[in-house]
Amino acid sequence: MKSNFPFKRSYVFLILFLFLSSHILGCKTLSKNTNAEKLNEIKQYIESRGEDIDVKDKKLTLDDCIALALKNNVAIKSAEIEKKLAKLDKNIAFSSFLPQITASYQLVSYDRQPMVSLFGPFPVAMQDKTIRMADLQLQMPIFAPATWFIYDLRKKGVEISDIVYDYTCQMVALQTTLLYFQVILLENLQKSLEQQLKSSIELKNQVQAFYDEGLLTPSQLEKVSLLVQLKERDLNQCKYEISLAKGKLNSVLGIMPTQNISLEHQEPIPMPEGSIEDWILECLNDHPEIKIEEKKIEIANDQIKLAISQFLPLVGIFTQWQYTSNSFNYYSQSVMNGLFGMLTVFNGFKNIEEYKKARLSREKAFLEMEMKILYLIVMVLSAKTNFDKAIEDIKLAEKALCYQKEYFRETQEKWNEEVVTDVDLISARADLDTAEINYLNAQIQEQIARALIWNALGKTYKGRSLSLVTKDAMEVK
Repeated sequence: MKSNFPFKRSYVFLILFLFLSSHILGCKTLSKNTNAEKLNEIKQYIESRGEDIDVKDKKLTLDDCIALALKNNVAIKSAEIEKKLAKLDKNIAFSSFLPQITASYQLVSYDRQPMVSLFGPFPVAMQDKTIRMADLQLQMPIFAPATWFIYDLRKKGVEISDIVYDYTCQMVALQTTLLYFQVILLENLQKSLEQQLKSSIELKNQVQAFYDEGLLTPSQLEKVSLLVQLKERDLNQCKYEISLAKGKLNSVLGIMPTQNISLEHQEPIPMPEGSIEDWILECLNDHPEIKIEEKKIEIANDQIKLAISQFLPLVGIFTQWQYTSNSFNYYSQSVMNGLFGMLTVFNGFKNIEEYKKARLSREKAFLEMEMKILYLIVMVLSAKTNFDKAIEDIKLAEKALCYQKEYFRETQEKWNEEVVTDVDLISARADLDTAEINYLNAQIQEQIARALIWNALGKTYKGRSLSLVTKDAMEVK
């Protein structure tokens, strides 16, 4: 028996080890399956949102992209939830003005009936062995300054959440505009690269013909072949960049990043009217960040009032109805009315320090308002400077493109006449390609500069009309 015991013990340990191993592996497999199911559900959910808005067989303009983003963007949905939360906080604060009604019920049973000794050794019952008790109490403050100011703070919180929601819509629309033009730029670049590749292939065929006639060396033929390969590489890289930019745009639109979309170019973004001074004034009147800072100052003032209210008493009234089943009570029901008050006499100078803190917070709010004003003025000036620079870049790029077209035409004629080498022709072709890309880039940058001007003014482009983005803009065309 003693010799078999170690074997049996090791056998038990082996079974226990195998059981635990299988359990752990099963948990890991279940965890992997659960994660895979969750990822699949998320993918199906995002794809279903893309199917609902039907972007597969439709060319989207900038107006369509902005409308889709305003309807499906996650940041906007989150800001909308914040609005609802702020309203709930306001409703919670308002409940302090209403009467507070509480009810209670008790069932008390003693193991022995309570008795008192009044006449020597003879005990006398003082109450029933089992008693049922109930009460209903109504309480309401009639003088509570802190409650008023807390409610006012919650109201301003709702107003701030509305402004933040509008501003979130503006920033999402601006982000959509920038990504839209980035895709348009890359697609135009792709067309230019395809044309450049076609021209390079034609040049290679011409060089091949001269090489077959023995007029060129093998190195000259290889140089042109290298040019064709470079153009193919640039075209492939451009396609990768387009795929990545569309994925980013899709994520802003709230659809699957891998879903393919087609964009359509539309009319240029119009410019705001007025001088730079009018723009600055409009910015300081309408920009959401200014409105938020104004609300912060109002909140700071309310916090000072709230700190002062802590020095005042709290006064209220109450009424209470009581019932008992104790048969020893002459009245089974009674009503009690009263007035209550509470005043903090000393709490370690906490109220005084909170008042000082509120005063400093208001001073800080005024300084932040001043900083925001200066920041927005600089932002408007910077947006105007960038637009002026974009206009100059377009003029320069257009002039350079005209020159490079003419220069390439002349160089090609000279190359046909064997006046210049193939190196000169390749260099002229490359300069023309660069000029075309620079002109396309300058046009897109000018449109982006216009969008940034509207954003600096506290507004957002949403089609042919320009105004603050609200719920009215959330209809998908």
